[in-house]
Amino acid sequence: MTAVLDELCRAVAADGGAALYLDDGEGALQLVASTGHGSGRPPGLIDRLRGHGNDRGGLMLSVPGLSGGLVVLARKSGGGFTQQDRTVARLYVRRLAEDGATVAAPLASSGWTRQLEAIQRIGARLSRLGSVEEVGATICSGTFEVIDHDEAHLLLADERAYLQPIAVAGGAVYETSGVPPLPYDGPVAVHIARALGAGVPILARDLPDLGAARSGPHSMLIVPLHHELRVSGLLCLIARGGQRFDEDDLRLLQILSDQASVAIENARLLNGRDELVQELSGLLDISEAAGAASDEKQLATLLAARIRAASRMDGALVSRWEEGSTVLRVLSRDGIAGSDELIELAESPARWGVLRDGRTAVIQADSRDNGVEATQLRESDAKTLILLPLSAGGRTVGLVELIARAAPRVLGESQMNACEAMASLAATGLEKVRLVEQLRNAADMDLVTGVHNHRYLQERLRQEVARSARSHSPLAVLMMDLDRFKPINDRHGHADGDRVLHNIGATIKAELRSHDIVARYGGDEFVVLMPDTSAEHAELVARRVVSGILQGRHELSDGSHVSVGVSAGLAIYPADGRTSAQLLQAADAAMYGAKRSGGRQIERSSARPLVEAITAN
Repeated sequence: MTAVLDELCRAVAADGGAALYLDDGEGALQLVASTGHGSGRPPGLIDRLRGHGNDRGGLMLSVPGLSGGLVVLARKSGGGFTQQDRTVARLYVRRLAEDGATVAAPLASSGWTRQLEAIQRIGARLSRLGSVEEVGATICSGTFEVIDHDEAHLLLADERAYLQPIAVAGGAVYETSGVPPLPYDGPVAVHIARALGAGVPILARDLPDLGAARSGPHSMLIVPLHHELRVSGLLCLIARGGQRFDEDDLRLLQILSDQASVAIENARLLNGRDELVQELSGLLDISEAAGAASDEKQLATLLAARIRAASRMDGALVSRWEEGSTVLRVLSRDGIAGSDELIELAESPARWGVLRDGRTAVIQADSRDNGVEATQLRESDAKTLILLPLSAGGRTVGLVELIARAAPRVLGESQMNACEAMASLAATGLEKVRLVEQLRNAADMDLVTGVHNHRYLQERLRQEVARSARSHSPLAVLMMDLDRFKPINDRHGHADGDRVLHNIGATIKAELRSHDIVARYGGDEFVVLMPDTSAEHAELVARRVVSGILQGRHELSDGSHVSVGVSAGLAIYPADGRTSAQLLQAADAAMYGAKRSGGRQIERSSARPLVEAITAN
């Protein structure tokens, strides 16, 4: 290109030099090439020509095909350029146009064009992001490629139209100290409220001191993010000192905000798709678990974990309503600490209302609600409580409680529907487990005495013998036969006899420990299994049970009262037998030994009396 300029200078006798200038995209001329006298001072050459015109030793020609391209020629002597000189010069200028095209492209990328290209690069990065947080971080960091400023903030409106900070980025000023939070008071609050409410961009120059972290004057750009005819958030830039921003900066930031809005909604759609997949997976898991459930606590644990993940809450609790009572029994917790197993409904009107009406309730700590639950939320520094009914077959059988601690939450319609669907599936499973348990209990219980029946006894005895064999632990078997019970049936009838048997069953259960098992063996015989119980401890339990039976007095239908005696035999695994049949036979033999000795006593299977005659009060 310099060689062409040299030829041009010789052809038209431009002994003062020649220079080629191109527009940098912002209206400023940039020197591309020069030769002759003007090579060292091309700007001065242009100034001289502007002052004296083309007829006073200078000539300026536009370069065809290059917007803003200019060739400058100068003569030291010999007068101005002739028409023939101009014609020759234009021929050379066409050659320069061909060579200058490769130089014009990078020059055109400066200034405004460079900013637009930077915006395009940012847009390309945004299109590959899948989360709102990633989009926010990219937008805030990308603004520094486009606009000169010190800090950038992206704020999004939540479900209640409250602005939540999503991302922030700072320039060199904050490299070590970090960017302070955006102030929401004073003059900034007025501008933010206007941008959020009216949806208009704001250019605020010469703002006063913005707090200790931002002393001195500042300028600010606030541009709303629009989605579906509403303001979904704000993109804010802050610069130290006034007059830092202009209208061009505001237009550029609007372009960025449009890209950010699209990228955020795309990320939300992708996130919504992922949430939908997660919700469907949770529904499938709960449906399968509900269909195969045999333990309500296992199903409740799965429900608590899945529904907490679907709602993105901080904790979940699942409880069952004890039928005919005023308490909820806690089945599972997820993300919530606590040891209470019962929740008293009399102390929680909101929970009682959900159980009664079968409708979801949402309680916010920052509301004006002065109810018990709202007060408890504030006292525990929690923000939101959502109560979901567990409904099955038209009945509410329990509750799911979702708790937000970090910030107030309002579930969207799709999230709430998914949570309610999970709760409904789980409620059906829980109710099925309860019904199966009731049927199992009915099959295992003796209807007359209210204790377990013979079939259940045989099954549990085999299980306990096998367990004792594995763990090398003792097992005690106590067999009891009532003395002088048959005359009650003969004189007063079987209804009174059944009433006496029921009372005795209740007496035996009351005297046993929680892990002991009592069953009706047949007729007026009862058997007690005492797992992990040595002979000495079994004797103590046996004495207590026999004493309770002997002391009991039973009212009959005619108003009279009777008492019954009892003979008992005790056998211990493995000393008295290693199978269920051997243990029952040993205990039976010891019991009949006690009966032959006069009854009202306990004997070990070795036929040694453990308790001499125990008399009633």
